[in-house]
Amino acid sequence: MKVIHGRKDRDKFTKSVFSAGDFTFSLDPDYGNFPEGFDHVMFPSGCCDSEGNLYLTTRNLEWPIAALDRDGNYVKGIGKGLLTETHGICITPQDTILCADTGCHVVRELTKDGELISELGNFNKPSDSGFDANAWRKLQRQGYLVPTDIPFKDNAAWMFYEGARSIRRAAPPFNRPTGVCVAPNGCIYVSDGYGNASVHRFSADGKLIRTWGGPGDEPGKFIVPHCVWADKFSRIWVGDREGNKVNVFDEEGELIACVTEGLYQPTEIFADDEYVYVAERGGGLTIFDMNMDIAGQIGFYNSPIRAHGMCGDGKGNLFLMPLTTYDGHYLMKLTRER
Repeated sequence: MKVIHGRKDRDKFTKSVFSAGDFTFSLDPDYGNFPEGFDHVMFPSGCCDSEGNLYLTTRNLEWPIAALDRDGNYVKGIGKGLLTETHGICITPQDTILCADTGCHVVRELTKDGELISELGNFNKPSDSGFDANAWRKLQRQGYLVPTDIPFKDNAAWMFYEGARSIRRAAPPFNRPTGVCVAPNGCIYVSDGYGNASVHRFSADGKLIRTWGGPGDEPGKFIVPHCVWADKFSRIWVGDREGNKVNVFDEEGELIACVTEGLYQPTEIFADDEYVYVAERGGGLTIFDMNMDIAGQIGFYNSPIRAHGMCGDGKGNLFLMPLTTYDGHYLMKLTRER
């Protein structure tokens, strides 16, 4: 009998390539070198600094933000005791970290060593958007929904959606904020999406300038504004995950473009000097040029590049943070080949 052994490290030598038009990326499904015993939980989002270091939000209360160097080696965890349910994250022009905390309704600014600098919002005080996380239960008890014996874990998405449908107005900051970015002029923009349906603009020193949006599925409105990014022209791109569209505004909140077809739930947005990249939870990546035209779309429905979070290193390479349901892959890298 001939005994044949396959390679135990086969995953490292299998090349997966995604290509469309002028774009070709190779996929590393398990990027990063983490210490033995590292508690892998979901990485909701990430960002890169000017040196290529990667900062990942985590669902680990011990270290809510994980830092990796430019080669993908784990360096440290930061934010202990300062963050409860991390979501979107970005690096500021001052080389500090802004992180949206959906759990305590704030955006906090930290140093790269994890020291608290400032805070936007009212800690543990959600604004009044009409949001009711238990709307589904009330509908059940009123007799509008039939299933009363299906376990919660099997209906989390449905229950979440019913909560989103309960939002009645674009409220002030914040009710479970989801994303944060800094525009070229220093203004801070926050997508307020898990318990609100709005975008907020703050001055560089943290003063609220404007709130816009509101619940709805028409252009300029939101169901779940999940992410926000300011491109080099200070256009504000907002991904509406459950609305399955991308709204683009000027810095005053006036709608200038809306993408409503051919997306698979936009969850995160990143832009460099040439392109705007939109990660899609349903398995795709849509790339826009600076004319706001689609330059390429890669992936397919439920493809392996299903991402909740995404960021780039400014060199055309992208980092994807998959869903927790995606088979134990926690951090991926799309390397630009052409």
